[in-house]
Amino acid sequence: MEAKNLIGGLLAGAAVGVAVGILLAPRSGEQTRKKLMRESKRIMGGLKHSVEDSVDTLKEKYNHSIDELAKRGKGAIANASDRVKI
Repeated sequence: MEAKNLIGGLLAGAAVGVAVGILLAPRSGEQTRKKLMRESKRIMGGLKHSVEDSVDTLKEKYNHSIDELAKRGKGAIANASDRVKI
């Protein structure tokens, strides 16, 4: 989780840095707004990709954990049924 926080912090810092740099650049208001929108879309695309990767990783871990629990449960049931003779 710490790596994800670091990545999120770096991306947020980059977004703020880009926004401040664009706003302080010597351009007309229209040019600045267009560039700000382009950069915002680029950063949001990167964030979206990062979040999608994180969700995929969490899904894989969740599914693996469920599979392991199911295997353990089946094993426990098999062991219990072997011990119980009717």
